[in-house]
Amino acid sequence: MKEANLASQKKNLIERMGVYLENHDNMAPLEARIFSALILTGNNGITFERLVGDLSASKSTICTHLNTLQAAGRVNYYTKSGDRKRYFTVIPNRLIQVMDEMLQKWQEQQVLHKDMLDFKRTMEQEDPEPGKNDLDLQFHENYLQFLEEVSLSVKKFKKKISQKQVEND
Repeated sequence: MKEANLASQKKNLIERMGVYLENHDNMAPLEARIFSALILTGNNGITFERLVGDLSASKSTICTHLNTLQAAGRVNYYTKSGDRKRYFTVIPNRLIQVMDEMLQKWQEQQVLHKDMLDFKRTMEQEDPEPGKNDLDLQFHENYLQFLEEVSLSVKKFKKKISQKQVEND
């Protein structure tokens, strides 16, 4: 009974994660479900045959999406000695790559908001009628502080993940 319950939970979670990845990572529906299955499988990986069976999809469709995921740098595979099967896994440093992308976007936002804040301060200082324009400087100051804090948190988490990967290698 426990095994059937776990399988049902896994199937439900693959579906939920798949929908999320479709919407947020611009993945095709089956591609997102393959990636979700790989995430839930862990470092041992999952075989092509198992993906075909678990996701009830054709071999050619699974193959196409695995190739897309590999080309995108999200998935790789390994083989076991004496076993002709390929075991697919999520690339180990994928989360680090995602964090780097997030940090880069936030850095770009910080530069833009700092420039906007500087411009609005200059505009306010040179305004012949002080207080005429509602420039909402506080929003930019608060947002810059938020970006700094969230960036520091992500950098700290990234460092922990990187250290764990080094320990596991």
